[in-house]
Amino acid sequence: MRFCSFILSGEFAAFRKPDVNNIYLTYNLVPYSSLLGIFGAMTNKAGYADQKGMYPEYYEYYYKSLYVGIKPVFTKRLGGFQKHFVKFCNLHGYGSNESGGNLIITEQILIAPRWRIFLFDENDKHQELINKLKDNQTIFTPYLGKNEFRAEIRDFKQIEGITEITDELKTKKAMKFDSVVLLKTSEQHPIKKNLSTGMNFDDLDLSSSYISDDGYSVFENYPYALGGDLHYKLCLSAFTNWEIDTDMLRNGSRIFKIRDTDEAGQINERVIQMFNGGLE
Repeated sequence: MRFCSFILSGEFAAFRKPDVNNIYLTYNLVPYSSLLGIFGAMTNKAGYADQKGMYPEYYEYYYKSLYVGIKPVFTKRLGGFQKHFVKFCNLHGYGSNESGGNLIITEQILIAPRWRIFLFDENDKHQELINKLKDNQTIFTPYLGKNEFRAEIRDFKQIEGITEITDELKTKKAMKFDSVVLLKTSEQHPIKKNLSTGMNFDDLDLSSSYISDDGYSVFENYPYALGGDLHYKLCLSAFTNWEIDTDMLRNGSRIFKIRDTDEAGQINERVIQMFNGGLE
């Protein structure tokens, strides 16, 4: 059993949401398939151009056997990364059908995004990948959504103090997590707390973020896997310092309690949700 983590970052990132065409919007979180693409670049696994089965080789190789957890690392702006809109010209393909043969595209990008990625290699199948991450070696250049946005990997940590939580989930109504949490589809809000403003979370839209002196919660429809048609499979995700209703955790995910040290040398105990592409 191998458990490790590393920092994934870059100057810019853009993970395009497929449901908007007139403006390209980006996810806040690195999609699961994009993470596996980075791992495939590091270990020489083929992509879409050489696809032979249902999925590209890099996805087929990792998606059932490698569990991941994601924690956004916010520095200046709690609750989300800084975003900026840029415009560029598309002179190719459908863009050439526009007047003058030039399509002006507005695209949203993330500025200096940073995540701590947790990996769980249950069957010791991916030692090559773990060694690459540890030594910061790659065969092809990994990127964050676009090939001009280079991905940086650093601060690798091997984590020894881990405990999988099973029985505790059956008895606890709510738990705090130090990672993004994937949730079931429900009309109920996953956070049960009365805010100092007198408002209850049930009064908030599930797509809303809430940041105040009480704490923070950031929600997003997260692309947690690829479907057989290679389109994203989405589910609600939450990143919050409040307790999450454990009955709403996505089926098939696994919960771990880990002990590791932070940048200041302090020992921390964290609860992390891990998932793979086989999640339903």
